Parts: sequence; C-alpha cells; structure tokens
Amino acid sequence: MSQYFRKVLKEGVFSISDVFVEVKKDFPALKLSKIEPIFEALIRMKVLITAISYNTITPNGDPIVSSGIIMRPLNRKPRGVLHFMPSANIDKFGSGSDALLIFEGVLSFLGYTVIIPDLLGNGITKDTEEYPFLLAENTGQVAYDMHRAAIEYFPEVLGHRLQRHISVGGYSMGGSSALALIRHIERENPPDIIIDKAIIGGGIYDLTTGFKEFVKTGYAEYPAAPGVFQAYDYWYNLNLDYTKVFTGELLEHKDFWLNRTHTRDQLADWIGRDMHKYMHPDFFKPERNEEINKVWEKFKENSLVDGWTPKTDIRFSHAADDLSVPVQVAAYTYEQFRSRGSRVRMRYGKGGHYEFGKWFFLRMALHLAAKRLALWTRS
Repeated sequence: MSQYFRKVLKEGVFSISDVFVEVKKDFPALKLSKIEPIFEALIRMKVLITAISYNTITPNGDPIVSSGIIMRPLNRKPRGVLHFMPSANIDKFGSGSDALLIFEGVLSFLGYTVIIPDLLGNGITKDTEEYPFLLAENTGQVAYDMHRAAIEYFPEVLGHRLQRHISVGGYSMGGSSALALIRHIERENPPDIIIDKAIIGGGIYDLTTGFKEFVKTGYAEYPAAPGVFQAYDYWYNLNLDYTKVFTGELLEHKDFWLNRTHTRDQLADWIGRDMHKYMHPDFFKPERNEEINKVWEKFKENSLVDGWTPKTDIRFSHAADDLSVPVQVAAYTYEQFRSRGSRVRMRYGKGGHYEFGKWFFLRMALHLAAKRLALWTRS
C-alpha cells in the first residue's frame, strides 16, 4: 500500500498549441505571432497531464491530503525529471490540479517528466486551510511528499520507476519553494532522489533581508506583505491586532481583499504599491511595535539561508531592478552560500520581476534542451 500516493484525480492530453492558448490568457501583452508557428512546427509532441492526490502534513504537523500534477511526454521515454515549483497563486483557483495545463508545465514539452505540487491552500486544499504563504519548512515538506507520491505512482500505475536523477527549478515564490525543497531533500538524503542541478530565480529566500528593503524604500510592486502577515498570524497563533499592522483601506477591507478570490492585478490596484498607504507607520520605525515584531521574529525561523549550507549545484538569477522581490535578497543568499563553500552561481539581469521572469523560463528551457542533447549524444 502506498504511503503517499492516494489516487488519480483527473487527466488530460495537451499539445503545444494548447500551451499558447494558456500563455495568451496569462500574458495578453506578449507578442507571439512570430514564434508560435515555429514552436508548433518543431514540437509535435503531446503531453499527458495527471492530477493526483497524496498524503502530507500542515505546518502544525496535522495530516492532510494535498494535490499536484505530473506531466510526461505521451508515448515516448522521458529525457529526465524536473521538479518545478509553482509561482504564488494569488487567487486559489489556478493551481495545476484545477487547470491541468499551467504555464510552469510548458517545460514538459521539451521531453521531460515535470512534477508540480499545488502546495497547501491550492488545489483540493483551497477551501480547507489558510494559505501557508512562505512558510519554508512546510513548503519543503509538502513538495517532498509530492515527489515521494510520484515515486509511488509510477510503478503502481505505469509499471516502471521514476528516474532518480532530477533537476529542480522555480521562479518568484517558486524560487523560494524550490530552495525549500532542496534543503528538505538534502536533510532527508534519500537514495532514490538525486539532484543534478537547480535553476532558481526571483525568490525571497530570506524574509528579513527583503522586509528591511521594503522598510527602506516603502515600495513594493506587488503587495505581498499583507499575505505574509496573515499567514504567519494564522499558523503561529499570533492573535495580531491588525489596527497596529495595517492602515487605510487595507485595514478596512482586509477580510475581503485577502480572501484569495481576487487576481493579482485586482489586489495591486486596490492595495497599491506605496507601502506607507497600507502598512502601519510603526512598520517603518527601527523599533517597530509589538504586533509587527511578532511576525518579524518569525522571519528568522523561515530563512532559507541562515543555518544551512547547500551541497546542490544551484544557479540563481535575479533582476537587478526587481521591485517585487528586492535584489538584495538574492545578493545576500549568494554571498552567504558562497562564503560557506557552496556550489552556487548568480546571474543578474534587467526587466523587473515579471519581464525578467520570461528570460528565466527561457534559461530553464535551454538548460533542459542542453541536458537532453547531452543524453542523446551519450546514447
């Protein structure tokens, strides 16, 4: 009997044309008319996407059944395995197990098996738990349990084993989540999961560093801070007095605005980018206040940098002009890991958080294509 894998929720077969339909929905401003026919001509492969449920735990250690997707080339042997972490689902309706085909899964069309967990607060758990936003330990655990469920799913349902050697990737919150997964795998050190390389970008790996920059600039392109405060309040039982945390219209509309039924653009329009308009004035003072300090102290517990030195070969990337996740977070992470002897590289770019994200996905695709070519050459 499987310890992690429970059952298949649904399945679907998709082509590269379906990918472009989804990309146009998510990024309507993208100019795709020139590259779309080229990709459709080059990539004739179809991908089978399977949503599964599996056993994991909440941040409090209680058992819970979560979900995620496994994408694999149809009727051909995969070239490798990629565990790719999803970006933040601002609303709770766009997870992999809900939609099946999501933007992060595009990489499966390069011939790879791609594993994408929904993470708690999404998929089949979207209406049962408060979103554990940027809780590092639980994120790593839930992603790891998804991988173990995939390991059980392959021989039980498909009749063959999942490959041991994997790549790990993720961008934005997916970058933070990917680093959390790497840390968890290295601590568990399982014989059936070996990370060859990780490509990570745009993540907030150390909340203290990130929030210090938010205090300094008073600006955030996307208002993620309220979600962090709400998640930490719930999971750490902080009983925050929000009159000392938020201000203005956010304080007035908190329960509605932060209920995860609204899009990223809606929240950015409502809450705004000037943090002085929605964070309490004490947020910007060196001593802060007792309520804000309750959360600030928990930032230390959720650092993915302090107290751990990765062994995995990790390639970080970050936009130097990122106004959503301060570039200082990436610099701190890289400098700390490198000073301890980790095999890390850092590449900086431009374009802000979202434009740079497109370059990141291209870089990930090139890595997988090169890996595929190397395997083909050796064979």
